[in-house]
Amino acid sequence: MLGDTDYIALLEQLDEGVIIVSANYNVLYGNKTAIGYFGDKLLDVPIYNLIRNSEVIDAINDSAEINISFPYTSSDGIYKLQLSYNHKPGKPGILIISNQTEEENFDSIRRDLIANVSHELRSPLTSISGFIETLQNEKLSQKQYSKFLDIMSEEANRMDRIISDLLSLSKIEINEFIEPQTEINLMEPILLAKNALELRANELGKKIIVDQKLDIAPMIKADADQIIEVFHNLIDNAIKYSIENSTIKIILEVIDDINPKQMSVTVENIGTGIGEEHLPRLTERFYRVDKARSRNVGGTGLGLAIVKHILLRHSADMEVSSQVNGKTRFTVLFPIYG
Repeated sequence: MLGDTDYIALLEQLDEGVIIVSANYNVLYGNKTAIGYFGDKLLDVPIYNLIRNSEVIDAINDSAEINISFPYTSSDGIYKLQLSYNHKPGKPGILIISNQTEEENFDSIRRDLIANVSHELRSPLTSISGFIETLQNEKLSQKQYSKFLDIMSEEANRMDRIISDLLSLSKIEINEFIEPQTEINLMEPILLAKNALELRANELGKKIIVDQKLDIAPMIKADADQIIEVFHNLIDNAIKYSIENSTIKIILEVIDDINPKQMSVTVENIGTGIGEEHLPRLTERFYRVDKARSRNVGGTGLGLAIVKHILLRHSADMEVSSQVNGKTRFTVLFPIYG
């Protein structure tokens, strides 16, 4: 049979918080998870002092069972806790506490995503429906007819781009916690992304140059296709938002005064720039600094969200600096081990 110390050892291994309360409602025991929520001075403290929630307090007073979720603020932050309580008169009461914060955050992200997708797709759908109704009911010239069809085609293409980016983002998120194992030369995917966009840049009178401040780019563990996608997005944005007849620079260098060393790749352009208030939100899904301009240049608002999740998988960071009507720099920092 298990002794008291065995039971305590088992309780200490639980991911849920466990608090045992005396018949007088003082805390007799709290496992390490509960201490993580309420601090290490919870013993002999009235349970009322720890959990200031009226439903919980009423249940304790009435020796009633309860199962509720509620927000709890501690020195470590705000938690969404799920609490179940069982207390028979004259007997110790037991509280079981589980942390629902991640689930709540996930649900919030899911709700926001559904709302954002619905909003983003509603606009082109409304536009297409309106033009279809016009084509069905109005007598139009061939010129008007062709113009409306061109607009409908562009709106349909816009929906296709949004759906493609969403599928790409979902696939990336599924594999986000699987570390890449293949060693690649970082220069290769960067050049592939550059070469794929060079013709379009030239057509717009813009030039892409590589400024490599090292003899040989180091090898990193990475998914080559995903790294191509990162720099395709960054270079594509630089082309879209740079001024006419300007040069987009891709700057590679090694930062070796930290451990581990880092491979720094900066995509730099001169253009309208990004206001400081927008910088923290750039990688949010569907966030656009200038919605009208983003749509005019074909942006879906998902490119930098895709970049962020790929870099998370590669333990890489991204720094952004920008001046309004000046220089904008997106710098990606890859760790180099060995």
